[in-house]
Amino acid sequence: MKKILSVSVILSAIMLILPLSALSKTENALKTTQILENSPFDFNTEGTSFKVCHTENGEITEIKASDYIFGVVAAEMPALYEKEALKAQAVAAYTFALNRKSENKNKSYDITDNHITDQSFITEKAAREKWGEKADEYIEKIKSAIKETENEVITYNGSPITAVYHAISSGKTENAENVWGIAIPYLISVSSEGDKLASGYISEKSFTKAELTKLLSESMEISAIKKSDFSNITRSKSGTVLKIKVCGKEISGARLRSILNLRSSNFEIAYKDDKFVFKTYGYGHSVGMSQNGANYMAKQGKNYKEILKHYYKDCKIENFK
Repeated sequence: MKKILSVSVILSAIMLILPLSALSKTENALKTTQILENSPFDFNTEGTSFKVCHTENGEITEIKASDYIFGVVAAEMPALYEKEALKAQAVAAYTFALNRKSENKNKSYDITDNHITDQSFITEKAAREKWGEKADEYIEKIKSAIKETENEVITYNGSPITAVYHAISSGKTENAENVWGIAIPYLISVSSEGDKLASGYISEKSFTKAELTKLLSESMEISAIKKSDFSNITRSKSGTVLKIKVCGKEISGARLRSILNLRSSNFEIAYKDDKFVFKTYGYGHSVGMSQNGANYMAKQGKNYKEILKHYYKDCKIENFK
């Protein structure tokens, strides 16, 4: 029997409803202490399956652990990535699922397939359809990665972590408190320089004045937007927009990202050809492991344990058999 910390259940709620500015530094410190010291969950690690709630129809399916992790890796990471990156993804996915199973032990399911708060999942049949003629190769590759990391879990102080991950960072990952308002000691900013070489690292999204006004007015009380209406941008050391004033009203960069459906909260705003152009760096929330960064490290000869220990500060890889 191991103790699992209930970090992810709090993070999942914060990710959905809590503005970045809602917690003070003192409150952050207090909540971190409560999470790390006073919120243990018991979990019997002999469990070999996960009850997955499919958000599209609400159905619950009990899936063998190895098949579930296959479905997550197949959905969450490109199968053409290096095997060591796929192994890192498998361990992160399994660790994340163990936390969810612990937190949801009084529910009818262990985890959902909602990628916003949990992890995406697809069946092997769906994976085959997605990969076409490459299916046999990719399926064998991912199953081998899972087999070689079976029962391995990322731990901090002996307990499984909240192993969040994202597609591409801006060159540095982000501190959890700069995204979700709560500090987690192993979810801190680290270098991920390989992400700057990724396809999709930089993207642009343009809006006319009318389009931008409509989108913003659905969430805020504003009139017709002007170039000067974006001001007072505050950034983290990793480049994430923490706060920005829109028409004199201060909101978080995360909220503006959500309103405009931008690829990340690290963005610049320009006005050209009568349009507002948002130039974004990276893809995702930028906390924890960068999947593209993991692949870059694997190409440089790093193994999955080195990758995981790089992105999850002061953590260990342990076998929970």
